[in-house]
Amino acid sequence: MNNDEKLKEMITKEPIPDSLKPENIKKMLDEQAPKKKRSGIKLAGRITAAAAACAVIGGTAAYTLNNGSTNKFKDEDVVVTEPSTVHDILTNSDLITKKQASYMSGASDYEQVYTMFKKAYNKAKKNDSRIKYKDDIVYEAIADEETVSGDDSLATNGNASYTGDAKGGGDMHIADPETPVLSTPDNGEPTTAPASELTEPSTASTEPDIEPSTATEDPDIEDTTANVEPEETDPEHSDTYNQEQDILEADIVKTDGKHIYYIANPTDFSFSNTYLHVVNAENGKFTGNVTIDLNKDLNINKNDMRLSANDMYIYNDMIVVICSGNNYRSSDCASFAAFYTTDDEPKLIDVYKQSGYYKDVRISPDGYMLLISEHTCFFEENSDDVTKYIPSCGFSEKYETIAPEDILLPDCGFGSTYYLTYSVIGSIDLNKSGEPTPHDIKTLAGCTGALYCSSENLYAANERYDEDDLNTTDITRISIADGNIVPMAGTTIKGYVKDQFSMSEYNGYFRVAATYNEEEKVFNKYSDYDSSFIEGLWDTITGDGEGYYTYQHIKTDTRVYVLDMDMNLVGEVGDLGVNEQLKSASFSGDMAYIVTFRQTDPLYAVDLSNPADPVVLDEFKINGFSTYMQSWGDGLLLGFGQDADENGRITGLRLTMFDNSDPNNLKAADVFTWNNIDDFDYNYEDLDNANRKWYSSSAVWERKSLLIAPEKNLIGIPVSITESHYVNQNRLTQEYDYGSWSYDYTSQYVFFSFEDGKFVEKGTISDHYDIEEDDYYYGEDHEFNRALYIGDYVYALSTHKFVAADINTLEVTDELIF
Repeated sequence: MNNDEKLKEMITKEPIPDSLKPENIKKMLDEQAPKKKRSGIKLAGRITAAAAACAVIGGTAAYTLNNGSTNKFKDEDVVVTEPSTVHDILTNSDLITKKQASYMSGASDYEQVYTMFKKAYNKAKKNDSRIKYKDDIVYEAIADEETVSGDDSLATNGNASYTGDAKGGGDMHIADPETPVLSTPDNGEPTTAPASELTEPSTASTEPDIEPSTATEDPDIEDTTANVEPEETDPEHSDTYNQEQDILEADIVKTDGKHIYYIANPTDFSFSNTYLHVVNAENGKFTGNVTIDLNKDLNINKNDMRLSANDMYIYNDMIVVICSGNNYRSSDCASFAAFYTTDDEPKLIDVYKQSGYYKDVRISPDGYMLLISEHTCFFEENSDDVTKYIPSCGFSEKYETIAPEDILLPDCGFGSTYYLTYSVIGSIDLNKSGEPTPHDIKTLAGCTGALYCSSENLYAANERYDEDDLNTTDITRISIADGNIVPMAGTTIKGYVKDQFSMSEYNGYFRVAATYNEEEKVFNKYSDYDSSFIEGLWDTITGDGEGYYTYQHIKTDTRVYVLDMDMNLVGEVGDLGVNEQLKSASFSGDMAYIVTFRQTDPLYAVDLSNPADPVVLDEFKINGFSTYMQSWGDGLLLGFGQDADENGRITGLRLTMFDNSDPNNLKAADVFTWNNIDDFDYNYEDLDNANRKWYSSSAVWERKSLLIAPEKNLIGIPVSITESHYVNQNRLTQEYDYGSWSYDYTSQYVFFSFEDGKFVEKGTISDHYDIEEDDYYYGEDHEFNRALYIGDYVYALSTHKFVAADINTLEVTDELIF
């Protein structure tokens, strides 16, 4: 008997459960299907035969495996996609399916990526052709008949597409399978959903033979010591604050105690000048400097590409300058890592290039640099050039496309999009000084979002848009042990993740704060707006017709999730800052501190000592909000952000020292504010001598602008002051006021200490600049955007000049103008 005959016999003999007989499937679908019908045949009728066939085949496959026969199809080769109604049936029947989490495996070949991209592109075109009414955000329903496809593009039918703006191609989804969303354990105990449950694919984990160990970290330990050449006795100096101990972060300024390394992008109309300044600094004096033209060393043609320097390291006797380049002609972007020696006149060693605009970078404890970029490409029909849709990487002598197996794919395809965005992660070995070497590369196709790095793992949080739950985020844990980039586990949570400080790994658990927007979906038929009477009447009778979804906001809140290393949900606490937005988060050991804002600034203390039962200990309210918080010492938490009045209107800047010595009784130890002045009452008929004074700070959005050094009892804040004064030039000759505003700009770096529970202002370094009418950059080059200390001196830095001052008196000791 041949295989076909055996299969026929098994299909004939294998009994079908009553629940999966065609007539019962149709009945269940009719009962559970949405009230809105699609055009043509009813959805239940369209898929009954397919579901019944799946039941027979599923039963036959089980019979074959149970009898020891060989299945020539591997599990990973089989792609199953279901509309939500089929999903409901499968979860209530004997047929159980488990879907793999996103980014757990690579592509089989470039054709698979191209096919997925093409399907997403075609869906986007189809959706655009249907849109008859354009709103700011429109969600259009697929109303015609589609069939479930079993190819690698993971197409499904009957779901909605997002046609509003999005950050990247991966953020736009259409026709996703049922999204696995974590739910809170009812009993407060750690729980893991059974592997057979269809709605819990999020616990899928691909582990190597040896699981990398999870380091226990203490976020309270601030790493402000030099990370290079420990055998030398350089003067005590500051360093970039690292979120996690031993995970080195980059910045636009670095010092080794003898030199100040600073990357500058002076503003002009071409934006084409990019420099590395190496300045000798000794006892508050500038004793020499060298300037390196990065465009020249990277062989950049300024007519074709704009280069900007983004970040820098000093590591293992090498200077690493990270840049982004944007091609004017092709709109292609690339990230560069230029390696130099640390000589008095640094020499170029080599240049590494990676597709995509620079996003972030880390150096792991074992000496591997992880360069992360975002590469976006647009679809080109029948393109034979894989570089059109596949990222590339490599050093100057070997720059090539990333291998298919290193392109990690999402579980649900690319949705509906004209373009595709990759998160590219390149691992470079820095252990041999002067010889950086590429070690590993992975790219997450269709992924953008926040990134967080612990000593052993990199976590990628990719916000996705689904028909039934717009506000969910895929989180993927990626091992970085020994420089190898290995996907380990993934899950999906409700809400979106703001930034790296909203995530933390501690004692074998991953903690994440997310803001969730609950919305109600409303279907709107086009026939309600522009159909004829007969057409509209027919649509009303049949329930058919094309249309679009709109979403009405119900509630916003912030949640804190606790997950294990397999990305299983362990515990959760929610309803923090109801109808407010998450502004900042800080994890410190077993505690999380969460700031939300709408009118006031609630600071929440969340106890995570029992991962299965997170508890909110206290809520402290204060006007304004902190955009960044950092531990200052035992029982103190430093916050910086914006001040606001009781109505939530921004009124200036605010520096706050929170007393969290008793997490059950949070309070503000002291507050220092910079308050805007505005005597302009919008009476345009009487503007004489109207004045405005506005305070801003780059530290509101860039925490590295702050100098926070508890070991020196030193806090530094960059403050920009813009003053405007109305000058009436024609009052005597004109009936109306035809005057103009004049502007002055002052950049300050203000230094504080914290003594006896109070902020003490030590002094200020200032640079004044008169803004001309044709100056579009408002003195940006004069803005002090960083500060550091070496020994007993502080240095305030801007693109325009460096200023040195005594750390105790703030008396200026030297200046260097570029």
